[in-house]
Amino acid sequence: MGVAPHEVELNSQEPYSLGQLIDIAESNNPSTRAAWDRAKVAAASVGVAKSELYPTIIASASGRTFLNPPLLYRTFVLQDIGAFETALNLNYTLVDFGARRSEITATQARLLAANLNFNNEHLVLVQQVSLAYYNLLNAIGLREAAAVTLNDAQAVEDAAQDRKNNGLATLPDLLEAKAATAKANYDLQSAIGAEQAAFGDLATILTATPVKPFKVQPLAELTIPDALDQSVEDAIHTAYQQRPDLLADIARVKAANAEVKHARSAYYPQLDFDGEKGWLRAWGEQEKLPGTYGKTYTYDARLSLKWTVFDGFRRESRIAQAKAERTAAEEEVHEREDHIADHVWSDYANAETALQQRKAATSLLAASSESYSAAVDSYKDGVRNILDVLSAERELARARAVDVTARTQVLESFTNLSFRTGDLLINHPKGKNP
Repeated sequence: MGVAPHEVELNSQEPYSLGQLIDIAESNNPSTRAAWDRAKVAAASVGVAKSELYPTIIASASGRTFLNPPLLYRTFVLQDIGAFETALNLNYTLVDFGARRSEITATQARLLAANLNFNNEHLVLVQQVSLAYYNLLNAIGLREAAAVTLNDAQAVEDAAQDRKNNGLATLPDLLEAKAATAKANYDLQSAIGAEQAAFGDLATILTATPVKPFKVQPLAELTIPDALDQSVEDAIHTAYQQRPDLLADIARVKAANAEVKHARSAYYPQLDFDGEKGWLRAWGEQEKLPGTYGKTYTYDARLSLKWTVFDGFRRESRIAQAKAERTAAEEEVHEREDHIADHVWSDYANAETALQQRKAATSLLAASSESYSAAVDSYKDGVRNILDVLSAERELARARAVDVTARTQVLESFTNLSFRTGDLLINHPKGKNP
């Protein structure tokens, strides 16, 4: 049996904010749904482990009839017997020296780890949606900048054509302007392709089809951060406190500790009670004699103490296995902490760099715009040549692209830092859902 396709329908009229896009992804992305189902499996495992604390009660009913010639003295006598019996059986472990409790503790720790893994899937998804959204905004901004550059190049080409018509410019000047226009058009087409690819990436994360267009909130409406609100030491400390993947590793250490205790409990005896109370009805007839009928209540009670004296060193091996798993889990925690510190440090530095680049890009765009305007005016006045104008045009086009990229890089670097510290899970933009 095949799996039905899963695809979310989006409104193509109203632009989606980042918070709304995150809501859509959280509600429809298969990775979060799978993580939630794994958490439900772990929760059911806790219930299974807790059930060992309660007695087992079994109700049974059985009927039997048989014709049998048993040996009676020196003669085989044919007997026809029928019986019907009902009973309730109760089985309960009275003492096991913590075996059940340690198993429950282990399953509870694994449940906590599963829940934290579910939170981590959400954290990863929020980052993926955010970065895909910012990547699309960057692609849109570069496409818009390329379109403006094409218009500028066309204007310069028109000005060169006018000057040539008036005998003030040469054919090589006009050809240089036409080549610049063609280059600007080529860059625009490349930017359009990059935008379509970025749109497809975002649609895929949302489990939507890229064939059906939808709008997103533009970059101009977003607030670009201008400073970091914590030190790198505080960021690392925050990550240690709230990163769900690290907390899940710590929960697995707790589960491993409980498994060690559970393995050790096998050295102690186990005291069980087993009892049964029932009711029996029976009819029987012996050959050549009249039949008889009887009924009675039955019961059976048993108290048993079981202590394994020797099992081929199985218990020792299980304890060694549990201890090794605990040590491995502890080392994974240490390794995770090292990676977290390294990643937070790197992303903190990237965020600081992005802030400084954003300031430099703003100044570069302003200076390039003034330079281009001055070059065009001077060219029209016959003071500058076409190469000066085209050079200023290229610098302005680069400055526009740098400005767009610098703004989105600030947003991306802050998102990555929030992802590394775990803040993104709590402080990400909200849509319609709380």
